Amino acid sequence: MSGDVPGSEGLQSRRRVAVFTGSFDPPTNYHREVVRRLREAGFAEVIVRPVVPRAETPDGEHAEPLHRAVMADLAFRDLPGVVVDLAELEHGQHLPDHLLAEAYAQRGEVWQVVSAEFVRGGQQGASLIQSRWQEGPIWWQQGRFVVLHARSAPPQQDDLPPHALVLSVDDHIPTAEIRRRVFEGKDIRPYVPEAVYAYIRRYRLFTGVPAPRETRVVLDDVRLRILWDEANPLAQKLAERFQRWQGEPPTAILVLGGDGTMLSAIRRHWRERLPFLGLNAGTLGFLMNEELPEELDHLELVLYRMPMLRVETTAPDGQRQQGLAYCDAWMERDSGQAAWLRLEVDGRIQIPKLVGDGLLVATPAGSSGYARAMGATPVPLSAPVLTLAGSNVFQPYFWKPVTLPETAHVRICNLDERGKRPVRGFLDGHPLGPVSTMDIRLSAVAAAELAFTPQYDLSERLLRSLFPTKE
Repeated sequence: MSGDVPGSEGLQSRRRVAVFTGSFDPPTNYHREVVRRLREAGFAEVIVRPVVPRAETPDGEHAEPLHRAVMADLAFRDLPGVVVDLAELEHGQHLPDHLLAEAYAQRGEVWQVVSAEFVRGGQQGASLIQSRWQEGPIWWQQGRFVVLHARSAPPQQDDLPPHALVLSVDDHIPTAEIRRRVFEGKDIRPYVPEAVYAYIRRYRLFTGVPAPRETRVVLDDVRLRILWDEANPLAQKLAERFQRWQGEPPTAILVLGGDGTMLSAIRRHWRERLPFLGLNAGTLGFLMNEELPEELDHLELVLYRMPMLRVETTAPDGQRQQGLAYCDAWMERDSGQAAWLRLEVDGRIQIPKLVGDGLLVATPAGSSGYARAMGATPVPLSAPVLTLAGSNVFQPYFWKPVTLPETAHVRICNLDERGKRPVRGFLDGHPLGPVSTMDIRLSAVAAAELAFTPQYDLSERLLRSLFPTKE
């Protein structure tokens, strides 16, 4: 780091937080080096914040938000003092740069990381910050900036804002150049972290073709984190059998038990972006393999990329909370009275008044569970749909479960205003307590990869769930 400029005196004793925004599409070794240098410069925390593309940028040049979120987590997960904030990708709304300091103020003194091109022309009031940012001239005077530059091209001292630190980091390569190289079939391995490189190849990102929902990988360099149902003797025995494959850092998560054990594992570990390899020690085990070989090295696996539900609820007292569900989210009656509910899909009222025990929205992974008990038909794990089902629906008469596109936004409202017909909410079976509204959509950033051996027969498993054998 070059010398501090005027306005930075006395800051070393405060907790400083660097906010590093960018497309990170994909994240590169340069980005990792910037984070390391920021930490060496004394920043207690570096917040990496992938941003949504600007309107003038063609969408076709970028990976989907989900893939960008995964790559960001993979790129920075092993660096201490780093937080990857996916809020902008999740909500699809750009937070103006001058509001970042306010957003992170409770974490410490916020410094925004910018490249030298953003301050060029600052002496004449013509920098990108002053001319393009909202409240740019004001923020130029009030904000704090870390200015990145190549060692051979430092910014002019007179161009710097009043509160600035200058940091030289070489070997920058634009992410657009990385994407172009992938599209042209050129090697990008020297420029991106190994985990990011593997992910780009796995889902054929930046090649001009849609990313597949399922893909195949070979499990090399096996290091497992093993999770099991401690109340299940068979799961305990299986854990001992595979103990020799445990290792750090893990390359996959082995889950031993039933579907409930898998759901618990996904809730706790989805941000690690590792494949979840299940082995059934329960009953049906729709999310699990029936068997695995003793030798896991070089094991071929089929990966199903499964997005999760983003659910926001409002309680009767107005309190809001949000959470994630891998299988399903539902609202049900919380008394002896039937629930009176209103159903909205994509902002339009589809059922003004539904009378019954409740309503549920399920992902493909959840379509074989509670949704099936409500009369819905299970769908393949790779199906781009959501299942909407009702429990003991009395009105509308003869209403049956329906299939919605995965892009649908579902809103369920309790019509009762007198407290006579209270309802409660659930995420993957976990109670949320009393609720008055529930907004459900597919998350733009949360997903898990389920891993199965090629012998796994999805069609046969679906048939088993529809036509159970005799006990």
